Amino acid sequence: MVSDMLSSLGAYSSLSEGLRDIGAYGKVPCPDFNRFEVDRERSTLFIVEEGEALMSTSWREEPDSSDPLAVVRAGQGMFVLYLPGEPYLARKEGDARVSMVKVG
Repeated sequence: MVSDMLSSLGAYSSLSEGLRDIGAYGKVPCPDFNRFEVDRERSTLFIVEEGEALMSTSWREEPDSSDPLAVVRAGQGMFVLYLPGEPYLARKEGDARVSMVKVG
């Protein structure tokens, strides 16, 4: 899990080539998650457009784990990136607007 300001996203392109042009991928509103999800094929990028969101990851070695390993409170103008195989859970705070992009 990587978290930073959206203006710094290009600095992380070595982690996923698709980060060079996220406009090439479909951006969708972040769904409400009730459990950790894992995408083994693509990176998952969350962009906080307004408000705040809690983003969490769990144990990669134990795919069925529901224990949070790390939690980030991401504010407006921030992104959170999960690499393939990394469990993720996103929860919007109130009326926050958060987009999700599958990269790669």
